[in-house]
Amino acid sequence: MRRPRVARRSLLAVVGVVAVGSLAAVGLGLLPSTSSAADGGASPSASSSPDRRTATVAKKTMTIEETLDGTIGYEGGREVIGNLAGTLTRLPDEGAVIGRGGRLYEVDGKGRAILMYGSRPAWRTLDADASDGADILQLETNLKALGYTRKGDHINRHWDADTTRAVKRWQKAAGLPRDGRVDLGEVVFLAGPIRVTDEPVGLGSRVGPGGVVLQGTSDQRVISVDLAADRADLVAEGDTVTVTLPDGTETQGTITDEGTVATAGDEQPGGGRSTPTITITIGLTDPKASAAYESAPVDVSVVRESRADVLAVPVNALLALIEGGYAVERVEADGSTKLVRVDLGIFQDAWVEIRGTGIAAGDSVVVPS
Repeated sequence: MRRPRVARRSLLAVVGVVAVGSLAAVGLGLLPSTSSAADGGASPSASSSPDRRTATVAKKTMTIEETLDGTIGYEGGREVIGNLAGTLTRLPDEGAVIGRGGRLYEVDGKGRAILMYGSRPAWRTLDADASDGADILQLETNLKALGYTRKGDHINRHWDADTTRAVKRWQKAAGLPRDGRVDLGEVVFLAGPIRVTDEPVGLGSRVGPGGVVLQGTSDQRVISVDLAADRADLVAEGDTVTVTLPDGTETQGTITDEGTVATAGDEQPGGGRSTPTITITIGLTDPKASAAYESAPVDVSVVRESRADVLAVPVNALLALIEGGYAVERVEADGSTKLVRVDLGIFQDAWVEIRGTGIAAGDSVVVPS
């Protein structure tokens, strides 16, 4: 009785990751083989060449990755609302990063707005007559961080003599009138450093309380990805991703925010709109890796599926069975070979996950030359 014939398929090099079921997409060439896989199991093979090439069945972690389009930028938007009245006589350069204690702008050649960190904006003049409040605590916390308090000073919501002395030390260093009080406008509280991106008013302009003097972002480098809202389950906060920079180098990142508000899609020719998107934010493990780029497109690779400790063989070790399905040609202890029918899983880097009875890690399988 004739055994069912099989055809050995020689798979061309796999570039990137190929999903299960797309075997035809990697280019198959058929070569005749006299081996068979009767009854869906292992069966003897006539192949017994001493110079044949073999590979070892390995245990691997196999993954399917997907590449998304991202953009390097800076996180968050920030505004400096002025509370000093006068003529603008000094502004920072666009692109400048101003941190705690830095000068934001100047009016009339002497009035200076200094950046300090805090979640509440300044709303009053602070001095020894001020009632207790969160703004006093913010001020004292910043004075301590800048080195103007002394050991034993109380950092709290109350203004005391120690606060006055610390304020005078700071004012002397900052070039402000050394009067021991903080007039409204002398301090601007922001969540952190500001990277200046726009100056709505120019030098020589008259400004007054409530106007926007500077606009910017934080100094934190991030990657933004606009992801189709119906694919939101592809990622989750805390996932690790690989970012490929324009020069081809790779760096790691972590998804820090998965947007929950979808943006309407763009209008399409002939009516209708494209799929709504959400914005995914990625923090870089090594922000310095992207320092050469102010803004640039990048590739973001996310893991769509991953399976650990699965059996895998080189893709070109697969045999395509005439009756359908696939097998590998296992080398026996005596040098003979047997076909073992296998089911396929994830393809990655010219390897393929296999599952089947009669095959184990460490087995040798025939690989065509």
